[in-house]
Amino acid sequence: MTTTSDLHARTGAYVLDALSTAERVGFEQHLAECADCRTEVDELSEVALELAVAVPPLPAAEMKDRVLADIRARPQRRVDDALGQTQLLPVLDALGRTDIMPALNGLSDNHIPPPRREWIIRAAVGLAAAIALVAVLITGLALLGGHRGDVVVADQVRDARDAVTWNGELTTGEGTATAVVSAGVGKLVVTVTGLPTPADQHGYQLWTIPADGTPRSAGMMHVSGGRAELATDLTGDTALLAITAEPSNGSVQPTTPIVARIPLS
Repeated sequence: MTTTSDLHARTGAYVLDALSTAERVGFEQHLAECADCRTEVDELSEVALELAVAVPPLPAAEMKDRVLADIRARPQRRVDDALGQTQLLPVLDALGRTDIMPALNGLSDNHIPPPRREWIIRAAVGLAAAIALVAVLITGLALLGGHRGDVVVADQVRDARDAVTWNGELTTGEGTATAVVSAGVGKLVVTVTGLPTPADQHGYQLWTIPADGTPRSAGMMHVSGGRAELATDLTGDTALLAITAEPSNGSVQPTTPIVARIPLS
């Protein structure tokens, strides 16, 4: 049997549309007779509306399971490398500039009883934390999708009947630098081992250099445990492949000395 105290506790669930049909009917009957609950529902509805405007919609609940399953099934990059090459930090920074905090600050008005105010704040903080988690999951999914695509392309290039392997060298230290090229696939795959761990918020960028010597960026390489790899388009005028250490979001032109080079002639 539902007690009056139980009904009083359902204001939040009612606002969030989390009651069953029978519970909603019973609560609305109670709401018609309880001024306190009507006031609380109005206050919670205002906050829920502000939060709905302040933040993006949440993805489907099964996204987390899909992402975690994909994470377990694929070799992963170092966390700091991955985060440095995504838009996660800007996403979280943008979250900090939303209307969530002004909405919470407005709850300090004395006309809202402390117990209700604390409940609303806990709910809002929980929602903000959930949004941050979703941002992490979305970023992880994007990283996995991009890396998985490179793995598929790399396998196609290596298995191509016209695949040609070119060997290069590291400019310092010990390691290997190879490029597998397939004109039929129209791609090349560069793999380098023995590279030192890049500095914080930095990674390794691959450059295709034609005979005239003007480097063109092929993108940031996927780095894991001293191994860097990237699949990219094959251009007919490329004479040299080079790798430099650059900021995680890449550079327009090389800004540091070459750490590995692979001639294609």
